[in-house]
Amino acid sequence: MAFLQKLEENAFSAVTSTQVLNEVVFKLILAEITKNYGLRRENEARRLIKERAETISSLTQVWKDYAAIKAYPLTIYSIDQATMDMAINLSSRFGLLISDATHVAIMKAQGIANIATNDRDFGRVNGIEIYKP
Repeated sequence: MAFLQKLEENAFSAVTSTQVLNEVVFKLILAEITKNYGLRRENEARRLIKERAETISSLTQVWKDYAAIKAYPLTIYSIDQATMDMAINLSSRFGLLISDATHVAIMKAQGIANIATNDRDFGRVNGIEIYKP
């Protein structure tokens, strides 16, 4: 939580991307469905969504959480074709999953050198500093 407190205090500037927000909201959806329906695993929530799409419409907490995330002082970037092409190159060059390579491509396109993550794969990329919250 110290990381988010520092962000709230404007101790540093923070950016994210629409892709990160997509991943976060997806995980929040799975977590809320897993909890609400007494499921044991996220893959059960995925199956339930496929079988009964209305389960997403019944959610409430995920939308509140998304609003709370957007309330942080964040700059949100999206991806364009040139950045996607860079991600393809980075994926091949550093052996990254395309989602991770896309994060790095957005960073490089925006001149960002620091990332807050617990994902060790980013350590393979030259020129970025990793902060583990």
